[in-house]
Amino acid sequence: MSESVAYTLQYSCDFAILEIQIPEVDLEHEDSIVLEVQERELVFTVPPYHVRIPTEQDLQPMEVFPKNIDYEKGIIVYNIPLSKHTADEGKLPQASHSYGFGDFYSGALNIVNSQDFKSLSNPEAYSNEQRKNKRLADERHDFNPEHFGMDHVQNLIDGFGLDTVDIPTQIRLTNDQKYRIKMIIDEKKREVDKYQSLCKDESICTNLVDIVLAVLYDQLVNSNELNEAISHVNIHRISSSLSYFEMFSSQEDVLVAFYRRCCIYPLFRSKSLSRKCVEQFIDATKQEFALEWFLDKLLYCYDAFKANECVVLNHYYIKDCIRFVQICTPIEMLRKTGNAIEKLLPLVHDRSLGFGEEAMARKFVRDIIGANEDSTDSDDTSGSSDAWETESDSSDDEASRTSPEESVLDKLMNLKIQI
Repeated sequence: MSESVAYTLQYSCDFAILEIQIPEVDLEHEDSIVLEVQERELVFTVPPYHVRIPTEQDLQPMEVFPKNIDYEKGIIVYNIPLSKHTADEGKLPQASHSYGFGDFYSGALNIVNSQDFKSLSNPEAYSNEQRKNKRLADERHDFNPEHFGMDHVQNLIDGFGLDTVDIPTQIRLTNDQKYRIKMIIDEKKREVDKYQSLCKDESICTNLVDIVLAVLYDQLVNSNELNEAISHVNIHRISSSLSYFEMFSSQEDVLVAFYRRCCIYPLFRSKSLSRKCVEQFIDATKQEFALEWFLDKLLYCYDAFKANECVVLNHYYIKDCIRFVQICTPIEMLRKTGNAIEKLLPLVHDRSLGFGEEAMARKFVRDIIGANEDSTDSDDTSGSSDAWETESDSSDDEASRTSPEESVLDKLMNLKIQI
């Protein structure tokens, strides 16, 4: 049945770009969506639809995932790599490095960046060390000292108003969540052995921690509610795994990267918020149903990505993370990781980010205190002639005279400034 399926097929230098529109199909069940890539034909199947699409150029027969899914309009978009002799040779570095969850994937992955989606394009062209070096260079370029300094002061004053946000560390999965996890596992039910082989691979846990910490930061700043406008941006920008396909070698590297990126990319940039997230993670690993808590965070991330450009990250990371946790149940490894992070946290928190941020934070505090002191002196001089009026009713108006500015000044003057 192909008469109800509409599609367009265009070509770039390196890809065939396929856009398919299907009416009245539940695209939530992604395991039923299959695109078979042959050298000169694409075979698309999603029950009850089946369509064969001839191509004008040679393709690379390989497994491909949707670049984007519009659930409301029923539109799926794919980028299918052209064969090497068809593509414009020399434009892209030669694909030679694996990437994604457990280094499961290889081949060309051309990610087109936008304002909301910034991830490493063509990760196959970079070794893990090159990805890390690129990340560090980008972080040095992107760090905004003024934004960090202002947020540091705001955090000292009122903690961004986030002190009352509660993210539970005891979670039981709903029946709907369990069903969705089953569907995700069934997509790769013939590859269970591949996931089981990773059960004792601690490097997998480091990247899992990196992703979950990014989710926690988003939940903290969004009051534990998925924000369709910004959650996907927060999570993939904060996570080095999702933005650079980086594989970590230690828990300390994960923490340092998390702290740095939390102080560069989200709206609220603070080491204190980073610490709250890590403390929540540590607490959750000690709970009875820790694995369900992890799965809940991964499903939150999956939902944040599924309706925007970040959907590709669900295919290369998030669904595999869900399969790993559900199949391997690595509770002891995760608790061991939590214990290690608990010991590292004070050291990483007190350490400089490497941007000279301490001096900038102190400067902003001094500037604000100085400005308030100058304002206070000016008010005292101009108001001296009316002092007797103020004194006459001071007992009645004392509370009303305590302005927000004075409260801010008192807090800044009395706080021990720490980064």
